[in-house]
Amino acid sequence: MKPVVRIVLGIALVLVGLLTTTFFGLLLLIADCTQRCQANHEQLVPLAVVLVGVALTVVGVLLLARRLG
Repeated sequence: MKPVVRIVLGIALVLVGLLTTTFFGLLLLIADCTQRCQANHEQLVPLAVVLVGVALTVVGVLLLARRLG
């Protein structure tokens, strides 16, 4: 992979991952989840999206550190 493409892709992945993690993490913090909500596991979807955001950030950092590609 060309260095310019790797750098741009790495920066884009880090930004998208951080924004996704921040948005859905804050959404989880301010959400008022009742006992019924917790019993239905309704918090798992935003938590999964937070984990996807963290994974995108990690992949972007690895691309920038020349560990991938």
